[in-house]
Amino acid sequence: MEAGAMKRRNAGVTLIELMTVLTVLAVSLTIGLPAFTDTLTRLRVQTAMHRISADLAAARSTAIARRSQLVVCPRTADHRCREDSDWTEGWMFFLDPDGNRQPEDDADILGSREAMPKGLTVNATRRYLRYQHDGRSAHSNQTVRLCAGEQLAGTVVVNNFGRVRSERPKRETACPR
Repeated sequence: MEAGAMKRRNAGVTLIELMTVLTVLAVSLTIGLPAFTDTLTRLRVQTAMHRISADLAAARSTAIARRSQLVVCPRTADHRCREDSDWTEGWMFFLDPDGNRQPEDDADILGSREAMPKGLTVNATRRYLRYQHDGRSAHSNQTVRLCAGEQLAGTVVVNNFGRVRSERPKRETACPR
């Protein structure tokens, strides 16, 4: 009988054991959560930079393959080009044979991206980028800046030949407005 009584006494968890586990859990979360948030932000930035670079390269390739002008611009909800250079709400690329820098119908739109995750903003030096039929970028270089909060997280640059390159800042830099 005494062995059965012994088993019942050891079957539960004491208050001291429970408090120890909760303390270890609280310390782990306090230390681990900021590191996890930073990692998540870095992954979001990396994904966003890849999307921008990939879409600009795809737009250039499409312009060459179709031997047609193509425009990349920040988009509105109804798939029109915005009047500013804020790409945070998404962007699109489309065929622009008449050169008016707006898609004539939905069939002209070849690609479209949704808004950036919360905390990321994207702006460019010009409101749109136009690729010529030979893949060259019209006008001067286009720089698309990606910011995480108030800090510049990366840039994607399209040179006059239409080639895309991306870079991350080597030191903390405020996001240009």
